[in-house]
Amino acid sequence: MCGVIGLIYEKEKRNLGIIATKLLKMLEYRGYDSTGAAVQDMHGKVTLLKDVGAPSEISYKLGIDKLAGFIFCGQVRWATFGMVTRENAQPHDVRCKIHIYGAHNGNITNCHRLKEWLISEGHDVKSDNDGEMLVHTIEHFFAEELQYKDTENLAVREKALKSAALKASKKLTGSFAAVVVDPIGKCVLAMKAGSSLYIGKGNDPTGGDFVIVSSDLASVLQLTKILIPIKENEFALFSHDKFSLFELKTGKALKRASQRSLLKTEETRLHLPYKYFMEQEIFHQVKATRRLITLFTGGNPITSLLRTNKKYGILLNDIKKEFAKLAEITELSELQKDYKKLLDSTKIAELKKIVEANYDENLDVELESSHASFLEELRDVVEMGKFPLPLLFKFIDAAFDLEDIHQIETRVKKFVNIVVDAQKSGNAIYMLACGSSYHAAKTAPLFFNEIAGLPIIPLLPGEFRAQCTNSLRSGDVVIGISQSGETKDLIDVFNFIMNSRKAVKRICILNNTNSTLAVEKSDLFIPLSCGPEIAVPATKSFINQLLILYILAIKVKEGSQPSKKNRKKSEGVDENLLNLHKIPDLIDKTLKTTQKETEEIAAELFLKPSMHILATRILGIAKEGALKIREIVLNHTEGFEGSEFKHGPNTILGINTVFGMDSIKAILEKFSDTMSLVLDSNVGKIFDGRAVQKLFKAVSDYAFSDIQPKYLSEKEQTIFETIFKDHNFFKSLYDNYPLLFITCPHEQDINLTISQINTHKIRGANVFMIAEDDDMLREAVSISPASTNRYKHGYVTLPRTGNSMLSIFSTTVVLQMLALKMSQKKMEFLNRLEIESHGVHPDVPKNVSKSITVD
Repeated sequence: MCGVIGLIYEKEKRNLGIIATKLLKMLEYRGYDSTGAAVQDMHGKVTLLKDVGAPSEISYKLGIDKLAGFIFCGQVRWATFGMVTRENAQPHDVRCKIHIYGAHNGNITNCHRLKEWLISEGHDVKSDNDGEMLVHTIEHFFAEELQYKDTENLAVREKALKSAALKASKKLTGSFAAVVVDPIGKCVLAMKAGSSLYIGKGNDPTGGDFVIVSSDLASVLQLTKILIPIKENEFALFSHDKFSLFELKTGKALKRASQRSLLKTEETRLHLPYKYFMEQEIFHQVKATRRLITLFTGGNPITSLLRTNKKYGILLNDIKKEFAKLAEITELSELQKDYKKLLDSTKIAELKKIVEANYDENLDVELESSHASFLEELRDVVEMGKFPLPLLFKFIDAAFDLEDIHQIETRVKKFVNIVVDAQKSGNAIYMLACGSSYHAAKTAPLFFNEIAGLPIIPLLPGEFRAQCTNSLRSGDVVIGISQSGETKDLIDVFNFIMNSRKAVKRICILNNTNSTLAVEKSDLFIPLSCGPEIAVPATKSFINQLLILYILAIKVKEGSQPSKKNRKKSEGVDENLLNLHKIPDLIDKTLKTTQKETEEIAAELFLKPSMHILATRILGIAKEGALKIREIVLNHTEGFEGSEFKHGPNTILGINTVFGMDSIKAILEKFSDTMSLVLDSNVGKIFDGRAVQKLFKAVSDYAFSDIQPKYLSEKEQTIFETIFKDHNFFKSLYDNYPLLFITCPHEQDINLTISQINTHKIRGANVFMIAEDDDMLREAVSISPASTNRYKHGYVTLPRTGNSMLSIFSTTVVLQMLALKMSQKKMEFLNRLEIESHGVHPDVPKNVSKSITVD
């Protein structure tokens, strides 16, 4: 929901425009209606370049990449207030009472009243954009504060900007983050008032010291790993070397130490052979699920070794503490000094012996812990001859991994206790989410019901506000699911619960553990651990949400049962736990074996204007598949429970008025046939061009408006009647309506699905199936009904599991890949037609953004 960024260097950088372009492109997932950059050079000149369009398209057209300077303020817009026009694009450079420039992310909901007030105060407001109202409002109070004061004094200007921020915050209503620059004082104001904002500092070889602020953490991490935490309702004032933090309501000065980010950033880059981030992230699900299972089930072979060998464990724990201290150092020279000292220590010498004793060339040496990024940085600068360095760091990584695993075990145990206690007390357990996360929440009751016998109530935040706010009781549990941890609708509900003073536990399942929901709003959070996700459509974050919910259901079942000591030996290992470890390989096999069949169905469906995905029991997965197609193919798609489709929606079958590009092609071909009939007939050969044109206007008027032709000659009238005798124009528009069925390999589910297939295909449906192989299902899909239209069908054969829980994961992956292939085909088709701004793209489809951080 928009993205804002600010960057100030000590010295002018000739390539600042290239850096700005890269950063803007990283924010593209947050908005691409318009793009803008304001760059200031050392002479005080501010160059503002902005226009309608995504940063990947427009940054180079505008010439942003060619700018030089030392201050950059940029924005990508997902439009809310104001149409998608250049005037409404951000940043805004204002000079009514004093010169400042800036941009924002979020919504200023009293935008229109602010505009009226600003105009009455003499401001020249040029747009309807709430970002401009914010910048003008700060300008207004900044000018007031500087009246009758020494405007050349930088300390005076900084104090005035602080006061302006405090006064403006009281005038502004909404949820936002903002970056505003005083070009004379060379001071940047960054405000966090309900939307995401991250601040980092570092040193650049040519630009010197710098500070960067952005709506997106990954973009900050492209330049520095040293972060300065900023919380909601706080603001910062900074130059390249000075930084002050304040409360937004009171102006109270805050002291907060900088810290090193330990997040990996390589997944924010596209790697061969992938053409799209969505494609890369679909295939990355194999690795992401394997990593998550490792974390939640005790670790890898090296962590197991450290757990069983006490001597190894103690040594590695000591070494881990030393590396953790290094990670807290934010000054490079100090880090290098202490790092060298550690490498020369006796502890590292002992570790080398352990590594040599346990050396295995087949051991996976990829670093995976929370400190992996930091360890990789250190590893890359070490020279240790022929010593197997990767394995040395893998042991250190394993020590950190053990800490991560212990933290997750603690979190899961706390989750289980909260949920089991609520169940025993008869309290309600709600699960709230938006978008794809809501579809995971819709699937969660299946896991918790079948595995743990626990009822879960999945709701949208809006449904919760409408249905549950007055009936919420102390002891109830609210579980939120959010990829970003910044979902505004979910934050609003958590704020309501906190303000209600009821003893309601707030739990969140999320990917960004530095987010508002994780840090400020939850009693407990469970990490998704899927790494950065760049494409707007959720794929690996969704699959990890499903996986965590599956794992938590298993853990709740374990927590509800007698202790291991009291269990019978015959009970053995839980089958669901055994199946859990099969999921990564199942996803891998699904991706490898279903490509051809998925491609064939995508070719049939990508131009269909509307379709339904009908599920038996797995409604959340059908809705998620439909969302993927709507998001990136832009074809209307609905996910329905299969048996519910006959309660009204099935009226779409047969004759309808839903036509797409293929229907347009069909009717044009029908008109072409009639033209041939006219021109090839004996009578038609004597018609001149004017007569043919008149005849076809008569045909069009009668076909579409039932207007009888006038002024036709006798011969023309004869041809006209022949056309309508031999040609049915509207029949050419129709094809069977596409239905895509998904089902688990459960006998009752299969029988119900077969019933639905036969019920609907005789009424004018083409049937496509995603399921494990089943002879009766194949027969139901493949046998043609007696239909006037040619029946089309297809079957994507999932790897055989015979297990309803497992098939959820393989079905999800095929639906993701189907949407991707449909999007690619439709994008290529529309590009060939040279249709501009069609918005079909697997990574950045029009009108949607990755993180919805405003109401």
